[in-house]
Amino acid sequence: MTEFYRVNDERGQSSNKEGSTYNNFAICAAGLMAILEETQTLPVAKSLLVMPIIMHDSTVRQLAKQNVRAREVSALTSTRPDLFLNFNSRFLAGLPPTLNAIQLLAEAKYIAFNGELVLTKPLVFSATIGDRATRIKKAAKNIAALLASPVEELYLNLRIEL
Repeated sequence: MTEFYRVNDERGQSSNKEGSTYNNFAICAAGLMAILEETQTLPVAKSLLVMPIIMHDSTVRQLAKQNVRAREVSALTSTRPDLFLNFNSRFLAGLPPTLNAIQLLAEAKYIAFNGELVLTKPLVFSATIGDRATRIKKAAKNIAALLASPVEELYLNLRIEL
């Protein structure tokens, strides 16, 4: 199993902020809920891409900016390739917490699962949820726009190795 502290930042260096206490299934659950509030449903293959996006602070900061317009993943990967240099390793590291987050949300009845994730009740986002979750919530609309592309295109453009 890949541990988060072994995931490199955008400069290729190991980052303490990428540690397991910084990127955990709770932050993934908050991210999934923020995306689901935008989309209402999310295929499992796309839900597995949420954690690698939200675990990367530079990507979240970019997508949370008010002046950034929603675009497809191919446009973002061509204009900001630095945000996706280590995406495959983030994807692999994000699999366990994503699956745990999906299970937690299903058990807590926030989502239903019928081949895809379906929002059943919204998560209340407030200041008490923390700055990081608030930034993810601000970026949710743009993340949802990225995930609107066909799943095959997403995995190809993000260079996911299966």
